[in-house]
Amino acid sequence: MIPFYKNLSSQRVCAYICLMVREIKELIPEDKDFPALLREIPHVPKKISIWGKFPKTKYYLSVVGTRKNSAYGEEILRKIIAGLVPYNFTIVSGLALGIDTVAHRASLENKMPTVAVLGSGLGEKVLYPQNNLKLAEEIASRGGAVISEYENNFQATLWSFPQRNRIISGLSPATLVVEAPKKSGSLITARFALDQNRDVLAVPGSPFSPNAAGTNFLIKSGAALVESAEDVLKAYGLETMSEPGIEPELSAPEKQIFEYLTEPTDMDSIIRKSKMKPSDIQAMVGLMEIRGIIKKIGSEYVRA
Repeated sequence: MIPFYKNLSSQRVCAYICLMVREIKELIPEDKDFPALLREIPHVPKKISIWGKFPKTKYYLSVVGTRKNSAYGEEILRKIIAGLVPYNFTIVSGLALGIDTVAHRASLENKMPTVAVLGSGLGEKVLYPQNNLKLAEEIASRGGAVISEYENNFQATLWSFPQRNRIISGLSPATLVVEAPKKSGSLITARFALDQNRDVLAVPGSPFSPNAAGTNFLIKSGAALVESAEDVLKAYGLETMSEPGIEPELSAPEKQIFEYLTEPTDMDSIIRKSKMKPSDIQAMVGLMEIRGIIKKIGSEYVRA
């Protein structure tokens, strides 16, 4: 008899196996797979339970923010994460509702690995928030990790979230705060990052928005201002893959597409403007993206 999962995609089979087995390993600081950066922080976790695996990407970026994010916060974070796709990043966050959830989902949608650090144990009945249980399963099944320093049956408490924040910041050279009110757990994470001698990055917002009070305060206090993926890359000492000022060699149809992208433009708009066959446009746009002439941020294309 052929098992029913023979007809499923490899990702869905992996997710099914994770659901049925949920293999959880424990790492201690002496283990070779224990994250090196995490060994450097004050109050190193005595052990970490891990569901999935730590991605082997070159760079990690921690992202935190309010649980009650705005459409602006979601949009700019999605564009930042999409812009980091070619640069071998893993996104770290806390699986909470709001900005954390956006960070994890945007990573998965862009086929980037992501790590979720919990304020609860990893047990199915205690994993917090329960609304993100399926998201946690997807993270673990798609090359990322869901981790906790607590016992698997530990229920989240008011103190466990601030405590776990030192691990979120400790996994990365920099922590990006997207939206945060004046009194926010995200500012606790930023303080941990500073104590760990890590960089703090912040997205600015309107002075009339409560969600911008914390991030604007961080910028005034010396945090690096971030409005795009390029600002994150500068913080990591990286250069964008295309050199500004150099005119790419383009065919006439490609040049036409390039001219349309004076501002972010989605595929449907490019097709309407060009009046060429949609299949031809899609093929050209794909090749231009591979060549680094243009790039996709969210659902829109821009000049690289």
